[in-house]
Amino acid sequence: MSNFPPIRLAALDLDGTLLSGHSTITPHTRQAIADAVAHGVVVLPATGRPLSNLPPVVAQLTGIRYAITSNGAAVWDLGADPMGAVYSRYCNAAEHTTSEPTALIRCPMPVELAREVFALYMEYPGALSIFSDGRTYRDLVSMERFGKRFARRTGSTEARQPNDGRFTVVRDLTEWMSRHAHEVEKFCMFFDTPEQAQAALPRFRALPGTEVVQGAADNIEVTARGVDKGEALLRLADLLGIPRESTLAVGDSENDRAMLEKAGVAAVMANGMPHIKALADLVSAKDCDHDGVAELFRRLDL
Repeated sequence: MSNFPPIRLAALDLDGTLLSGHSTITPHTRQAIADAVAHGVVVLPATGRPLSNLPPVVAQLTGIRYAITSNGAAVWDLGADPMGAVYSRYCNAAEHTTSEPTALIRCPMPVELAREVFALYMEYPGALSIFSDGRTYRDLVSMERFGKRFARRTGSTEARQPNDGRFTVVRDLTEWMSRHAHEVEKFCMFFDTPEQAQAALPRFRALPGTEVVQGAADNIEVTARGVDKGEALLRLADLLGIPRESTLAVGDSENDRAMLEKAGVAAVMANGMPHIKALADLVSAKDCDHDGVAELFRRLDL
C-alpha cells in the first residue's frame, strides 16, 4: 500500500520522463497508464512543447484528454479525438482529419514584454521557436540551426521531433513578430553551446515580468510571470474538482520544478537532474528507457 493520498490527476513531463530517448513509450508504461485511467485517474502530458508538437505516441495513449502545453501557457481539452486536435495545429492540417480543441487556460505574454524578450533573443545565435495558439513558428534560419544541433547531439534524453507538419515555417520571425507579438505563448531557444546559454541566462532572468526556465543546458525558455506547469496543473485540478493533495507531477529537469513544487505528490525520474531529485517525494529506481513511470505508478497504487 502507498503512504500517499489517492492520486486522481497525474501530470507527466515528456522528454526524459514519459518518452524514452528514442521518442517511444515502453509497453509497461503504456499499460500502467491504461490501468490508471481505468481506475478513474486523469493522466495527462505536461510539456514545454506547444500542442502541435505533442507526439502522436502520446496523443494516442488510452484515456488522454487534457494537455498542459508551452510550460503552462496553454491547457487544452483535446476532446474525443486527441490526435485530430493535435493535427489541427499542423501547418498541413488540411491533409489530416482534424478536430478543434478547447483552450481551457491561455496565458499569452503581454505584447511589450514579448517584444522585449524577442529583441534580447535576437542578440544571440541560436535556434528560436515561438509558440502561439498551439502552433510552433520557426523561420528558415532556425530550421537550419535545429538541423545542425541534432546532428551533433549525443547523450541527451531530449526526443527528436520530425518535420512532418508540426512546425509552421515562416520567412522571417521578426516579420512574424511585427504582426503577432500579442499572441506569443512562449519563446524557446537552443543556443549554439551550453556556455552561450549560461552566459545569457542572467540577462533573461533580469527581465521583469518573465518566467525563465531551462529544459537543457543549451536552452532558455521564457513565458509570462506566473505562467508555469505547476500553476497550470493546479488550475486544471480546480476546474476538474480535484484537490491539490490528490495531484501527482512526474518530471526530470528544471522546467518541471514548479510542477513538482506545487503538486500534492512530486516524483522524479532516476535520470533526473540531482537538484530536481532533491524536490521529490519519491524517485524512481528505473530511468525513462526502462519503465520508470510504470514503476512510480505501481508504487503509488495507480
